[in-house]
Amino acid sequence: MRCSYIRLLVNDYEACFRFYSDVLKFPVLRGDEHSRYAEFDVDSTTRLALNQREVMAEALETDTADPELPHQDRMAVVFEVDDVDATAARLVSDGARQVMAPRDWTAWGTRAAHFRDPDGYLLEISSPLL
Repeated sequence: MRCSYIRLLVNDYEACFRFYSDVLKFPVLRGDEHSRYAEFDVDSTTRLALNQREVMAEALETDTADPELPHQDRMAVVFEVDDVDATAARLVSDGARQVMAPRDWTAWGTRAAHFRDPDGYLLEISSPLL
């Protein structure tokens, strides 16, 4: 596994986009102020991404106000893997708590599966769709 993204799941997407693009001056690789998803070049092989919080909650069919996870989905750490299905099966076998089984996310251009660590942080394993 290779950490490919740190994805911040934000409430005020437009303000956060302007902060990272205009204040921190990170070059925009994908998205814009209104796209609800953007990627920034942070001079690393790992990228910083912003995602409107509700978009991820809708995709994963979760409730952002879940009382058992008060900080649910404020960020996601994304790992690129060669084989999402095999890696997901191994993680489940090793005791990882799966949120969403592997599936193609054509709008994102990836095949991905989602998990939570013991503190409830969202982890994604993914590989590009061919």
